Amino acid sequence: MKLPDMPFPPSPANGALGPLYLSRLARLVKLRRELDDDLNPLGVDLIERAIGATVKDCIGSGAGGAAEAIVAAEGADRSIGGQG
Repeated sequence: MKLPDMPFPPSPANGALGPLYLSRLARLVKLRRELDDDLNPLGVDLIERAIGATVKDCIGSGAGGAAEAIVAAEGADRSIGGQG
């Protein structure tokens, strides 16, 4: 049985968490940029997966557009979430 990508549809209750998810995403993207040279491959994979999960949280809260802007602003050319 395949699980859905989004376990819950966007709703007003989920939307209240949008600012929290966006600030978490910005912090993770900044950490990736600052620590990129110091991380081993496992560390890079872990932070990429955390970014990917947080992007999904942002999408679920209705803040997907803002999440894409945060990732793009940091010049994140890599795939999100360690996929690809």
